[in-house]
Amino acid sequence: MLTRAGPGIMGQMEVPAVLRASELFEGLPDSALRHFLDATVERTAAANEEIFSLGESGEALYLVVSGKVRIFRDSLNGRRKSLAFINPGGVFGEMSLVEERPRSASAEAVEDTTLRMMFRDYYCHYIERYPRFAHNIARIIASRLREANDEVLLLTFEEARTKIAYSLLKMARHNLGRSVSSGWQLPLVHQEVANLAGTSRETATRVLHEFRDRGILSLSPGGIVILDVSRLEEQLFGA
Repeated sequence: MLTRAGPGIMGQMEVPAVLRASELFEGLPDSALRHFLDATVERTAAANEEIFSLGESGEALYLVVSGKVRIFRDSLNGRRKSLAFINPGGVFGEMSLVEERPRSASAEAVEDTTLRMMFRDYYCHYIERYPRFAHNIARIIASRLREANDEVLLLTFEEARTKIAYSLLKMARHNLGRSVSSGWQLPLVHQEVANLAGTSRETATRVLHEFRDRGILSLSPGGIVILDVSRLEEQLFGA
């Protein structure tokens, strides 16, 4: 359900504490918050109600006043991945508002939720009057981009761990190297491991050092010694 206050009505009201605490309004005076309330639309959503879906035209930014919102995407096989949960004071939908492209994910209310919607036409006027608002949105987007990059790096590292474990086991099973008292020695330098696993030398070094620290292998000028084949296999199968 959408509702909009009449002109000037919100401007006479006390600013809700949730707005003052929101990073969206950091550094802005109460007058800016009142103008925001004047020009935005209130929307309520019941628990499990969809707010918008992937691919829809993005015309508004949403601020959660109360309740909780889940941002998610569905895969082609029907599996649902939760990307974020937005609590009171949090904002979502800002990217489509700024770049004027379709929604890149879907949003639904986790519980009964109240939102404020800022549409694109008013956003342009608002940032002319309050440039700090645009700066705050840029900070929010930058923070989320950094978080997404960290997740990509983590997933890449996990994939590299599997690839490197597989490459080392494969070389050992092909009898590359020789048996030593502590295990099986592979005459490989880090770059050769990276080439075998299809990753960068830096990533290969990080993974090899992790395996070393966990007692799975040892590193020396003569190459890599697999100390515990079974634990290396566990890395391959995600144990």
